[in-house]
Amino acid sequence: MIEKFILAGTIVFTLIVLIVIVRAIVARQSIIGHPSVPLPFFVLGKSLAFICVLFLPLRGLNVAIGRFYNPILAIDIAALFILYTGISILIIAAIQLNRNLIFGLSTSDSHSLQTRGLFSVSRHPFYMGFLIVVVSSSLLMPNVINIISLIVTWIIHHFVMINEEKHLQQQYGSEYKQYANRVNRYITLSAIKK
Repeated sequence: MIEKFILAGTIVFTLIVLIVIVRAIVARQSIIGHPSVPLPFFVLGKSLAFICVLFLPLRGLNVAIGRFYNPILAIDIAALFILYTGISILIIAAIQLNRNLIFGLSTSDSHSLQTRGLFSVSRHPFYMGFLIVVVSSSLLMPNVINIISLIVTWIIHHFVMINEEKHLQQQYGSEYKQYANRVNRYITLSAIKK
């Protein structure tokens, strides 16, 4: 039964990615900006994240590949909750970013600093949603390749976030600095309580 929910989540996740890509193509908008880390690391981070996501349909289809353990139902349910939380965050962040959604650094002056909604809780909600999906993949399919991919993906994306923040600081100056003082890179718990 869990497998059907995993497949459904994977389909929703795939549709989100396809909608973002198709929308950008139709609007003749670039969604690939200048990488904030050296290109090989940027490509490696995106590729390993993709590998993690590929483990989701494998688990959903009950493909037997080497796992450290077979997750018990409680871990499966928690991981499924984490998966759907990550997908929800991705959807909301993509809607909030609208035409500002770009992978890498924007060279456009038409982009604006996002500080409301999910961006009042996290400076990088899109990355957070994606990383949460990747964590759920490692819990649902605890394979050595998946877990190593998760760790390397997270490390690379951490540096991507740091370098994007430097770029935003240069682009928006004191407005970004004030925002960064209020909102944490990953999650601001005090913002959730409000």
